[in-house]
Amino acid sequence: MKETPLSTCERTALTDMVECGLRHDRRGFLEARDTTISFGREYGSCSVILGETRVLAQVTCEVVEPRASRPSEGKLSIAVHLSPMAAPHLEPGGGGGSEVDALQQVLERNIKESRCLDLESLCIRAEESVWQLRVDITVLNHDGNLCDASNMAAVAALRHFHRPDVLVEEDGRVTVLSHATSPPVPTFMRKVPVCVSYALVCPQEDKCLVLMDPTHVEERVMTGKLVAGLNPHGDITSLVFPGRVALKKEQIMKCLEHAFRRAKIIAEMVQQAVEDDLQTRATEDRPSGFRDKLVSDEEYKRQRFTHLMATKVLTLPTESTEAAVPMEEEPSAPEEQDPANETTTNVTATSTNGLVDTPDDLEESRTTAVIASVTKTCKNKKKKVKKTKDVKMESDSEEEQQQTLLTSQDLQ
Repeated sequence: MKETPLSTCERTALTDMVECGLRHDRRGFLEARDTTISFGREYGSCSVILGETRVLAQVTCEVVEPRASRPSEGKLSIAVHLSPMAAPHLEPGGGGGSEVDALQQVLERNIKESRCLDLESLCIRAEESVWQLRVDITVLNHDGNLCDASNMAAVAALRHFHRPDVLVEEDGRVTVLSHATSPPVPTFMRKVPVCVSYALVCPQEDKCLVLMDPTHVEERVMTGKLVAGLNPHGDITSLVFPGRVALKKEQIMKCLEHAFRRAKIIAEMVQQAVEDDLQTRATEDRPSGFRDKLVSDEEYKRQRFTHLMATKVLTLPTESTEAAVPMEEEPSAPEEQDPANETTTNVTATSTNGLVDTPDDLEESRTTAVIASVTKTCKNKKKKVKKTKDVKMESDSEEEQQQTLLTSQDLQ
């Protein structure tokens, strides 16, 4: 199914919002979406939720023969799977064409070619048998910035993965032991590679704005993109710069400085999530896995709205919306408030039973409040216009009386 193109009005509206310093999801230009890392029941199964983008990574292993050029090193392979389940415009059969190729190329540069994983520790017997790790990344929901979400899921799954122990006999045969017989062996990683993406939006030829962690809608209107692969230790592993934008050196350096600060936060987040899950597994007989970690899109929007209300980032329209209508200020006596309007404008974020309303109900409440405030403003304006008319009529009558007196005096 072909993706529906954006209309000119939608594209212009999004570009104008960015030019005015706004984003459609109320984030700052260098603010990332909420990130959740959770692990399944098996080692090496990791799910990452970045806003509404969801990615699942699974690590598996098998014993294979090593390469002739590197007889004492193991193997690592990465595979990305995109299907219409993630987005309707993707091709069926697990392939997304050029989008899959570009994503897989970024992940291989950032994880495989950066040598962050100690491949020599995967050697069982030189020139005979080594471990091969395979990372399968499945995109569950595509809402933009797949590079960051996929890289985070793959790295967390590799750090969380424990391969089974082996027993090498004298004749060279390798026996894989179960977890009940021998404790599994953790995977050693030298560094934590991080991927940070920036969308470049150019509303004018001489003006370019940078947005971190773009959504799918922002990716459709962006002019270019900057994907930086790095680690918290100050090493740049990859730098992808597709698009038709020419950035200055100062702009690129600012993006990289911010990317290094973001890389430290993500690395600490991944490390803390892995340690917490391993401690939980040590105390529980059977891990719960994704059962208590995954939430629906509606629940995520509800939690996001509750967070915005708690931090006072989002406010509901009240009587202050009258200030948006330009009016001439005139001294007048305090007017009585209509109880119906007062009830409508004082909209709160909670219902009568104490639970948070759904975003649709809140949107309807906000619309009702705006309509009520505009109606009240029009009524007040009509009253003031009527008062000015009455005053004008009184002044006209006074002028007529004065003219009548003048004419009578002239006659006398």
